[in-house]
Amino acid sequence: MRKTINNNYIDEEEKEIIESLNDLDLKSIKNDVKNINKLKNAAKDYTKKQDKTITLRISSDDLEKIKIIATKNGLRYQTFIKSIIHRFLT
Repeated sequence: MRKTINNNYIDEEEKEIIESLNDLDLKSIKNDVKNINKLKNAAKDYTKKQDKTITLRISSDDLEKIKIIATKNGLRYQTFIKSIIHRFLT
């Protein structure tokens, strides 16, 4: 079964990666030690790139507008802010 990704805060490359996992046959790679080790190393590298927590002061009016827009898009406002920053930087 193929799932469609509808998250607005995921860019096209991330969507392609997620959707490509839908076609992954986990049973066929169960004993593939070489690729299992590659996946383990990739997971370790990913977890090393932990997100950082920041404190940001913005006006209460701006925060309320952000919360309204985030809610309309089905997102938590923190996720929405993160997606705005990510889009700006990419």
